[in-house]
Amino acid sequence: MVLLLLQLAVLLCAVRGEIPNYIKVCQKTDPNLSQCIIDSIEYLRPKLKEGIPELNVPSIEPLPLNEIRLKSGPNQAQINANITNLLVHGPSSFKIIDLKPDLERTRFLVQFTIPTLYFEGDYDIDMNVLILKYKGKGPIQGNFTNYVFNCLFKGDKVQRNNQTYLHFRKFTITLFTGKSHLHLGNLFGENGAILSEATNTLIQENSELFIDEIRPVLEESLAQKFTTIANSITSRFSFDELFPDSKSI
Repeated sequence: MVLLLLQLAVLLCAVRGEIPNYIKVCQKTDPNLSQCIIDSIEYLRPKLKEGIPELNVPSIEPLPLNEIRLKSGPNQAQINANITNLLVHGPSSFKIIDLKPDLERTRFLVQFTIPTLYFEGDYDIDMNVLILKYKGKGPIQGNFTNYVFNCLFKGDKVQRNNQTYLHFRKFTITLFTGKSHLHLGNLFGENGAILSEATNTLIQENSELFIDEIRPVLEESLAQKFTTIANSITSRFSFDELFPDSKSI
């Protein structure tokens, strides 16, 4: 998914005769560079889901996220919760909407969507929604549909061992919400099925309270994760190896 930035570092790399057969190289001077990169990402997609050990790229399915702490809502809909052990499925199904590379300034503007993200984890919640009050723990599940991500990747050229390398600053990722669905399991125990259903309905009606809190945490986690992954790769190859001229291929 957001692993798109990783592609930008990997799919163009020319390791002088040692290019893996799953990487489609794009020339720096290609007049249709944007489309070439998009095509290369599609070609590389099967590897993203399973990971690329030889390039120290782990699988992105499922994608673990850090603990999310929620504390939000007016008096009639207060929700305090911690969500842990969060795993996200579906990021490798991303679809690129637009991609604008600027190799001269080492900047990449990318917009992509993910048709469906499914997540699961554990919750510890204290909520007061309308007339319902509840404290408890249990599993949380949900899905996000048709989310759109705007990404800005900025890099700097740094000198090391008489060669120029690309080092990315922390990525900027902005998430635009699509549709979401949340479900808290084990509410009120086995004997509270009706109340549990009613509570989940209320939670769903107030799901934006969750999403508004989750969004910045998700953006931060993804930005940090993929900045680290990208830099672990770009530190291995010089800038000229990552972005070769046509004559060097």
